[in-house]
Amino acid sequence: MNYTTTDVAAALGATTKMVDNLLAREAKHLLSTGKRGRSRLIDESLIEILAIALLLRRDLGTSARTSVKLASGIAASPASNVAVGRLGALHFDVASLRLVLRQALADSLEERRPVRR
Repeated sequence: MNYTTTDVAAALGATTKMVDNLLAREAKHLLSTGKRGRSRLIDESLIEILAIALLLRRDLGTSARTSVKLASGIAASPASNVAVGRLGALHFDVASLRLVLRQALADSLEERRPVRR
């Protein structure tokens, strides 16, 4: 399923502008062609990468570029980890993140659903 930038931002606790800028500047290579801004559609696999990247930025203070690179590696890894240097590894609990993201996206869609009269 695809979600709008507004829905993704609400689910991730970020602003629409922050998500759109991250996509346009650092995750451009991960996007399929299409619209930009609020109407852009983002698939679930990219939402996972964005969530991991935002958490890495917040918790480790990494740059946006490094966060997206690490997040892409983590998401692509069957073991949900990525090498850091020659002796280290960064592990992320992607399975738990997926559960939290699904609920956050469902809540985001519910809040934004137009009220029927």
